[in-house]
Amino acid sequence: MPIKIALIISVILQFITAFIAISLIRRTRSNIAWWLISIGFLLMAIRRLFELMQVYESENPVINGLLSSWTGVIISIFMLISLVFIKRIFNIQKRIDNLRKENETRILSAIIKTEETEKQKFAKELHDGLGPLLSSIKMAVSAISKKPEKTDKKIINNTSKLIDESIITIKEISNNLSPHILNNFGLVKALNSFISKLQIDEKPKITFNSNLANKRFNYNIEVVFYRVICELLTNSLKHASANFINVDLFIENKYLNLEYFDDGVGFNAKKIMKENLGMGYSNIQSRIKSLNGNFNVISKPNEGVNITISVNINGNG
Repeated sequence: MPIKIALIISVILQFITAFIAISLIRRTRSNIAWWLISIGFLLMAIRRLFELMQVYESENPVINGLLSSWTGVIISIFMLISLVFIKRIFNIQKRIDNLRKENETRILSAIIKTEETEKQKFAKELHDGLGPLLSSIKMAVSAISKKPEKTDKKIINNTSKLIDESIITIKEISNNLSPHILNNFGLVKALNSFISKLQIDEKPKITFNSNLANKRFNYNIEVVFYRVICELLTNSLKHASANFINVDLFIENKYLNLEYFDDGVGFNAKKIMKENLGMGYSNIQSRIKSLNGNFNVISKPNEGVNITISVNINGNG
C-alpha cells in the first residue's frame, strides 16, 4: 500500500512539473532546449504512470515494464539533446559577454584618451599663456623688493598691467573650459564669438552659416557641437593651409546637421579614421557617438576635407 501511495503522489507531482514546464515555453521564446526539457518532464510523468499501472495491472507486467524502460530511454535522449542546445546557449552568452567587455574597454579607452587630451590642452594653456606672465610679475616684484626706497613707478605700472593680463588670461582659459557665451546665449553666438577671435588674418576666410537663430538644445548637444566645430577649425588652421573654410550648421526635421569644408592639403581619411591617427578625429568621433550621431569624413591628399555630422535632437532631448 505505501508503494502505491508513493507512486500516485509521484505521478501527480510529475504531471504538475510537466505542466509548469510547458506553461513557461512562451517566456523562453519557444527555445528548442526548453521544448525538449518540457517533453522530457511529460515523458517522466507518463513513465511514472506506467509504473503505477504495473502495480495495479499484474496481467501484463512485461509489456508495462518494456513501455517504462523505453520511455526512460527516450527521456534520456531528449535530456541529452536539450543539454547540447543549452551548452550552445551558454557559449553564445559567453561570446556576447566578451563582446560587451571589449566594447566597454574601447569606450573607456576613448573616454580616458579624451580626458587626457583635454588635460594636455589645459596644461599647455596654463604653461604658455599664464606661465610667462606670472614669471614676469615675479621678476618685477623681485626688482621692487631689492630697492624698496627707489621703487620705479614704471615697474609698478608694468607689474599692474601684467596682473591685469594674467586675470584676462585666466578668464580666457576658464571660458575655454566652460564657455559662458554657450551657456548663456546658445550655440550660434558662441561659435560666432569663437570664429571672430580666429579671424586675425585675411586667410583663411571662414564662413559660418546657420538657420538655428536663437534656438536652444539639450546641454550635451550644444557642448558636443561647440567642441567639435572648435576642434575642426583649429585642425584646419594648424594643419590644412586652407584659403577657405565653410561651416554650415542647420536643423532639418528632427536632425541637427553640420557640414564642414576646407580647401586645404587634405589627408588620407580612411587611414586616419581606421588607425585613429592624430588630429583629434578619434575624439570627435567619440563625442558624436555619445549622442548616437553619424560622423562621416571625406578627404584625400591635396583635395581638402569634407565632414558631415548628423544628430537626432529628439533622441537626445
